[in-house]
Amino acid sequence: MELTLDQVREELATIHDQLLALPVDDYAARADLKERQQELRQLSAKLAEGLPLHDRDALLAAFNRLHEVRDRMIAERLSVSGEGAGDAGIDNVFISAINKAIDSGLGLEDVEKRMEQILRQLKSSN
Repeated sequence: MELTLDQVREELATIHDQLLALPVDDYAARADLKERQQELRQLSAKLAEGLPLHDRDALLAAFNRLHEVRDRMIAERLSVSGEGAGDAGIDNVFISAINKAIDSGLGLEDVEKRMEQILRQLKSSN
């Protein structure tokens, strides 16, 4: 049975939530979910070919959801301002490297790219 575009997007949202809930060090599960996510993204692009752009309300809802996800990811970073881990004498360069790894593992870059895409779609639909 072939999936519909809505089913693909629903599964992508579920995978995204699962990735956020995974412990950072669960590399095997994260790799499996990322692989499935890539497959679904490709399928989604194929299924969406030729369809009209999303309506403005759907784009705004998606953007707002991604903005909340992004804010949660950023809030989980280690502080380089001397609070928390910085007080323990951990070098700021090391903290920055940890934050970069956390961002990568959580997919922060993907979230921000999708937010940019949505903003471009909103601008082009005006």
